[in-house]
Amino acid sequence: MATKLVDLVYWRNMRTTGVVFTGLVVGLASLFQLSAITVLSHICLGIMCITFPLRLYYKLLELMRWNPGVHPFQSCLDHDSTLTDKETVILVEEVVLLIAFAVTELKRLLFIGSIFDSIKFVALLYLLTYIGILTNGLTLMITVTYKFCNCS
Repeated sequence: MATKLVDLVYWRNMRTTGVVFTGLVVGLASLFQLSAITVLSHICLGIMCITFPLRLYYKLLELMRWNPGVHPFQSCLDHDSTLTDKETVILVEEVVLLIAFAVTELKRLLFIGSIFDSIKFVALLYLLTYIGILTNGLTLMITVTYKFCNCS
């Protein structure tokens, strides 16, 4: 995975890097104007607009006996992306711990377990209403990505 990322960053395969970066730029530009759900549905519809006619074309060639019945996306369908039992257990445990911590913390803040922390939470919520008015999904996504990537 790390070598593939390095290959993308250093443009070792120009066609792949161009497609990936163009997709990222188009996706981010779309998030600038639209919600994430709308962008995701449009991306999926765009993929379907390419794959569906291609699959119908191959099926037509198969019916006319010009093609031996090869599925155009068989390599993608054969790719095994399942999780092992151990990986699934680890992932579920991490998610459950995060959810349990969030619920406990929200319960403490909402039901005023600590007056000072609850006042800070109310002030944060009030400020978030103004941030929500002034910004959009793209700005928030860039900020969160910057924070979690530890970019300096």
